[in-house]
Amino acid sequence: MSWYSVIYTKARNFRSQSPALGTLLQWSFYVCVLIELLLYSVSSFVYLMITCQLIPNDIQASIYMVVYFLISFMMIWAYTRILFASPFRVPKEYEMDETTDAKLRAVTPFNAQGRAMIKESNETQVAAQHRIMTEFATAKGIILVEVDEQGGLRYCYECRVLKPDRSHHCSSCGFCAIRFDHHCPYLNSCVAAHNYKFFVLFLLYLVLWMLWNVISGLQAIIQYFIKYSPSKHLDWIVPLCCLFVLQAVSFVWPLGELLRYHWSLISANETTCEQAKLPNIRGDPRANYDVGRWKNIEIVMGWGLWLFPVRTSTSDGLHHPINYVTPAAEVPQLHVGTVSESTATTPLP
Repeated sequence: MSWYSVIYTKARNFRSQSPALGTLLQWSFYVCVLIELLLYSVSSFVYLMITCQLIPNDIQASIYMVVYFLISFMMIWAYTRILFASPFRVPKEYEMDETTDAKLRAVTPFNAQGRAMIKESNETQVAAQHRIMTEFATAKGIILVEVDEQGGLRYCYECRVLKPDRSHHCSSCGFCAIRFDHHCPYLNSCVAAHNYKFFVLFLLYLVLWMLWNVISGLQAIIQYFIKYSPSKHLDWIVPLCCLFVLQAVSFVWPLGELLRYHWSLISANETTCEQAKLPNIRGDPRANYDVGRWKNIEIVMGWGLWLFPVRTSTSDGLHHPINYVTPAAEVPQLHVGTVSESTATTPLP
């Protein structure tokens, strides 16, 4: 569990004991968002009042401002969509009833903190767990392909739900999210199927925004030393140089590198969580969700309007095409339901 997940978990526990103060505490986690908006406001002030004033040609300065506000608009639009996108929680039909959940807990070992220890289950317990979850899934008409280390369906004992494929429990948010990628404390938001496209676009426009600031700022700095002595208008050159250095470094690392990393994830149809722990797809130990570069991109970014933070994804977040790698004859048979034709694809060449 990450350091911020520990903080979020303690805040939720405190809220259960003191709802009013707990709510205020959880709202305080948006302090990073407020700091980011403050930094943007300061940077915009410096750009308009110093950078553009040092550009010698008025027409060029006007063009610079138009480009600046265009990139800023797209960046803030994507940022807003991240913050206000409704969390994509696991649907109600995956939620197990209290009676069935009690039966499952009765055959599952727990530690002193009340955490399920699946790996410590004996053979009898594993068989009982498989039977209970398979019977529940069959009754609900749920077909899943991802399994746990024991070869059984994945279950969240905190949320009391069968986990759909590619979903994971976000310990910071306190619920299971569909196609979970990661939790971002700087946005105070879970990044998953509901806002992943917006997150990637925000990174893209943030990097472009910083790059434009660096290009414009470099020209402004050169013009300053041409027109003025170094000791004159220090209230101009000091904030201009400070922002120039900060943004020149940040748009390369970590933001530029983060954008490159997430684009590589999209191209391979992976998530940050799946890179840390590969999905265990029943029927093929080497199977993955990579169905070709352009198809992978389309699943996340949609059929068009890639550059706009609007919903265009072709995936519902619950069902995913699968690239089977190992020939069926070489795969050991697992008796945990069957794979749906609507969920799987034929092996790719």
